Amino acid sequence: MRVAAIEGGGTKFLVAVGSPCSITNHYTSIATAPPAETLPKLLSYLRAEHKKEAFHAIGIGSFGPLGIAPERSDYGVIGPTTKPDWSYFSYPEALAEFNLPLVITTDVNAAAIAESTLGSARDSQRVIYVTVGTGIGGGIVISHQLNQGKFHPEVGHMKIAVNPDDPMPEGLCTFHSNCLEGLASGPAIEQRWGANLSDLNPNHPGNDLQANYLAQMCMNLLLTITPDSIILGGGVMQTPFLLSKVRLALREMMNHYMPQFSSEDAVEKLIKAPAFAPFSGLVGAALLAQRVI
Repeated sequence: MRVAAIEGGGTKFLVAVGSPCSITNHYTSIATAPPAETLPKLLSYLRAEHKKEAFHAIGIGSFGPLGIAPERSDYGVIGPTTKPDWSYFSYPEALAEFNLPLVITTDVNAAAIAESTLGSARDSQRVIYVTVGTGIGGGIVISHQLNQGKFHPEVGHMKIAVNPDDPMPEGLCTFHSNCLEGLASGPAIEQRWGANLSDLNPNHPGNDLQANYLAQMCMNLLLTITPDSIILGGGVMQTPFLLSKVRLALREMMNHYMPQFSSEDAVEKLIKAPAFAPFSGLVGAALLAQRVI
């Protein structure tokens, strides 16, 4: 059955119609402007596709904070956010005209489903997907099911140790200053160095600093959630050699505490790149829509 999939990101919305395996063949990208600009373009695409050939459910993976408990009144409603006019935006209200089953979760939850079901962690039972981009967020999948409570994980706002060599130790998170997102998100990198990480020289200290912060995150996740796979996606992770630097930094931080993660091969199997980048969230939204039918 055809399903519609929407990935709502901080920079752009991706929307497509098809099956999970074909969903990335034809998609539309819409800039994340205020809803009054973004929503009409999104609805126009969906109306045209539905008229051409009906789809039977809509899966949504969106930036948060987001209501993800179907039994609650805030299901599919974006919470307080710095993105202009998106606070308290309701996906169920916006898509009510289609009168179809909706499944709504965060973009990183959707990406985690994609990677654990069909992607680079498809043979793992315990998977964490983390995106590092405009913000930092994480989704947890155990036995191919999302693992969460009444609200989704907020990996990006964990507190980590500020590196003594950081020229911007105060961070820039408007809520927590130097939490992980305040120190290691794309905007934090640009503010600190005046450039994207991928634009810096490979030997620039910004690469090692970023690897240090992400390795701290991975160590926290490894020791608390005991994943088989940690998938690192998002725009910042497209920086050449960053993934290998994170792996090396993690091994050094662990300091043989868990011998099974002391070898280079073991850490390569633990920390992986996403198979569906940059469409993991879109594939996951389609999978969730298919499940709800």
